[in-house]
Amino acid sequence: MLNTADRSQQMTTNRILSFDFGLKRIGVATGNRRTKTAQALSTLPASNGQPNWRALDKILAQWKPTLLVVGLPLAMDGSESIMSSAARKFGARLSEHTGLTVNFVDERLTSVTAERILRDSVEPGKKMTKKRVGAIDNLAAQLILQTYFDDD
Repeated sequence: MLNTADRSQQMTTNRILSFDFGLKRIGVATGNRRTKTAQALSTLPASNGQPNWRALDKILAQWKPTLLVVGLPLAMDGSESIMSSAARKFGARLSEHTGLTVNFVDERLTSVTAERILRDSVEPGKKMTKKRVGAIDNLAAQLILQTYFDDD
């Protein structure tokens, strides 16, 4: 039987953070490798693809991940794009900043899917609130992480 400290360490080693990279916003989600479940966390502001590192450090300190996943925005034909290159640079900076491994996951259509999910949750005839629109990025990060788990 695991004691509390062992159980806490086991939970920590199963923790993954996922990122939906964008030039103005970066969605963040967390998940558990053992249960293969993901949940949206927050959206970080970014300036030309550079996150607010202090805000990111707070999330890292809270969740203590052992692996990071970044969505790779490929073109519909699977080729790399300018945004793919920017996401790879973000992943490299993230790895350098944290010392953690970064895996990339094909994220084609995750933002579109996230927006559709949120729009479908709004009553007919009503507009999405700014809060829901802001949740697109972190929901996309959740979908990216779920794709990682499903492909694992």
